[in-house]
Amino acid sequence: MQYIINQRIKILLAVAFIVQMLTAWHTYFFHSDEYFQIIEFASYKLGLSPVKVLPWEFSQQIRPSIQPYIFIGLYKFFTAIGITNRFFMFSMVHVLVGILGFVLCNYLIIKKFGNEKYLFILLLLTNFLGLLPFLRCSFSAEAMGGLFLLLSILILEKALKENESYVWSFLAGLLMAFSFYFRFQVAFAFVGLGLWWIINHPKSIKKIFITKAGFLVGVDVNMYLDIRFYGKFCFTPYNYFYANIIQGKAASFGTSPWWYYIAILAALTVPLLSFFLFGLFAKSLANYKNPYAMAMLFFVVAHSMVGHKEERFVFPVLFFIVYLAAEAYRDSLATQRFILDLWNNKYFGWLIKGGVGFSVIINVLFVILLSIEPYKQPVKFIKNINEQFTEPQQEIYSYKQSPYTTESDLDYHFLSESKLHFTVIKDKAAFLATLNQPSTLPKYYTIKYEDAMKDGMENLVKNKKGIVSSSWIWSVANFLGSNYHIYIPDIWLLSRN
Repeated sequence: MQYIINQRIKILLAVAFIVQMLTAWHTYFFHSDEYFQIIEFASYKLGLSPVKVLPWEFSQQIRPSIQPYIFIGLYKFFTAIGITNRFFMFSMVHVLVGILGFVLCNYLIIKKFGNEKYLFILLLLTNFLGLLPFLRCSFSAEAMGGLFLLLSILILEKALKENESYVWSFLAGLLMAFSFYFRFQVAFAFVGLGLWWIINHPKSIKKIFITKAGFLVGVDVNMYLDIRFYGKFCFTPYNYFYANIIQGKAASFGTSPWWYYIAILAALTVPLLSFFLFGLFAKSLANYKNPYAMAMLFFVVAHSMVGHKEERFVFPVLFFIVYLAAEAYRDSLATQRFILDLWNNKYFGWLIKGGVGFSVIINVLFVILLSIEPYKQPVKFIKNINEQFTEPQQEIYSYKQSPYTTESDLDYHFLSESKLHFTVIKDKAAFLATLNQPSTLPKYYTIKYEDAMKDGMENLVKNKKGIVSSSWIWSVANFLGSNYHIYIPDIWLLSRN
């Protein structure tokens, strides 16, 4: 098939790749699980972090070891060539994932719509829609599971063509197993994929068994890694199910109504544009002839039936949403006419165009922001302390918590290269008294902007020079806090009294 890859599309892809790499370099993580259940697990295995700093998931042996082992491999490679900066390693793992995500998502669109005149618009959406550039370079279980699911379906489509080597079927099954071990809930998508296979390829029995063989080999490989990692026999999928479902650990973190994910997917990109995309995406899920649609249908429905819900659990859907929305648009002339009539309506067409235009502006600003600043500002604050604080022997007093820990007392042990000594003082009066005690040495302190303003210690943050995560975000936080009492969370300052 001849694809319409003209100069304009080449420029678009080049710009998109640059944005993807910038975003990857500044992507640390979205949810703390991505760090503490992967990086700190790897750090423990490398002998860099003590077992006592690991979260409860380690003792319960519910976390697969494949991602910690990937990071261990990268760590050993970089240290072998003389690179020891841990933040560099942390960023590089996201760069590598970003390359994989960029290639897979663009390949899917070009493969399916390479000869369509609206290919440029689809690539524009694929590369610059809301959280997509950010998620495509995330080393989270959700992102890795989703990307490997996408890769396995692409290979499965090739495997099911006539006269194709059985090697492709085996490889598809192997990649499905890794997708499953990255994120166990991908199994929901496999149910839909299996139903699609039975309906559309009922005669390919031999390839089914070969794909299953590849899957079982992948499971065996991951079981071997888990046993090595934990030092005894364990089956992490069962441990995960037992702890979270049978013992109710997941539900203890809160439950949400069945429609929660529908609302999240409808608004997760940028309304009003996201409403159009979600409508088309929802329409596409009725297409039982499309493996991606069947996989996503069962993935979303099954997740909606589980009580404990978090927006990150459906992040893998975003890798498929533009493609499936485009399929729904292409397959229905009535849908195309409806959208065109809505767009050109003489009464409220201007409102639709204005809403979409506003969505585009907000979307562009959002993508730019995530390409230059990390979502987790406290992690960048730690990085800046490591690089800029010149008196590592000096004691630092911290109000309420150390910047090297979370509010739930988990330590950023791997990233805390400086090993500074923080004395945490939770009481306001004791904290101020300590800072005001006479001393021949300067006294350094760390404090969150929000805590300082709410607890009447504005003098410790206003017009103070010191180390912050981002100077311009600090200025914005100061402006909003001082004038409107709006506080950006997790904005820290290290300064001297």
